[in-house]
Amino acid sequence: MTQPKLSSRSDIAMFQALDILRQVNEREAKGIDIVRMGAGQPCFGAPQEALDYAVEMIKKDPRQGYTEAIGMPSLRERISQYYTDYYNTNVSPANIVITSGSSSAFILDFIAAFDVGAKVALITPTYPAYRNILKALNIEVVEIESNEKDNYQPTLDLLQNCGKEFDGIIINSPSNPSGTMIDDTELEKICHWCDEKNITLISDEAYHGITYEHKAPTARKYSDNAIILNTFSKYFAMTGWRLGWTVLPDNMIDRVKKLSESLFVSAPTISQHLAYKIFDHIDILDGYVKSYRKNREILRAELPKAGITNFTNGAGAFYIYADIHHLSNDSEQFCTKMLNEARVSTTPGIDFDLARGHKGIRICYADSEQNIIESCNRLKEWQS
Repeated sequence: MTQPKLSSRSDIAMFQALDILRQVNEREAKGIDIVRMGAGQPCFGAPQEALDYAVEMIKKDPRQGYTEAIGMPSLRERISQYYTDYYNTNVSPANIVITSGSSSAFILDFIAAFDVGAKVALITPTYPAYRNILKALNIEVVEIESNEKDNYQPTLDLLQNCGKEFDGIIINSPSNPSGTMIDDTELEKICHWCDEKNITLISDEAYHGITYEHKAPTARKYSDNAIILNTFSKYFAMTGWRLGWTVLPDNMIDRVKKLSESLFVSAPTISQHLAYKIFDHIDILDGYVKSYRKNREILRAELPKAGITNFTNGAGAFYIYADIHHLSNDSEQFCTKMLNEARVSTTPGIDFDLARGHKGIRICYADSEQNIIESCNRLKEWQS
């Protein structure tokens, strides 16, 4: 029987990191012990005091009905204050929209900023959901290859001389998958250049707060036209609560509000209550970052003993992007073999870089110190 025609917009690539998470869950359900260094999520949860506050809010109002489409005013004010305290940058609550994770913010912002057929540049290696969401929205992806010399981050020289035209650009610092950061001066130059060229700059700042040498500045510091995305999933350790936010230029606020009303109604109410309270416990969150730093140092010392010798500096986030071309020229097969034989999960580079990812893997170290040590021991034994 003939089946109805399907939209080509839904024919996107598999998200390898989440497929590996599925494989890990299947193996663990069968009693197989896997050390997880694949999916990019903290091993920690929200601080207990913030969770207790959320429970009290449920008791106070079990209904937990809709909030405003753009989020609770109290939470937006709290985030505004955070920009003042952390970045020393003024952001009005009116420019902040609360979203169901940063993933829904991508959809809202992309629709509001770009027409069908617009061209948006990605700096590879890059977070694969950017490419997939843009394709689903009929927005053309323009890929620009970064290089190891520049820490797999864009420079103004690269953008000016790449020989490609685009209407917008997505940057991510600290980066998924490399953990590297854009130089502060370079970020300022890129922001000003985008303003001059009328190019829409989208700065995904999901890993801000998780940095080891110095803070990552928000692009909002250098341009009021920059669109900022952030999430409570990483630094704030609220992954499954599905909450994020976006900071918008003035001319986008009303459009995103209307889109949010129809596409998502509002972000989860209880998650917004938890997020409001979590800002009282920055000290605990910073303690999580200290654990990630220690894990990073363990990997830096132990990975070369397992034959993984060339990897990024990991100045932020909780990732290392490693070159494995001397071990395999098929990162997907390499990661599957590692999972089956060493019982360690990592993510193949093909998820992040269609052209060069066959020779790279992403290693996530947002786990317990004990598990990071165990993963290194397994990898060393596997490669011996």
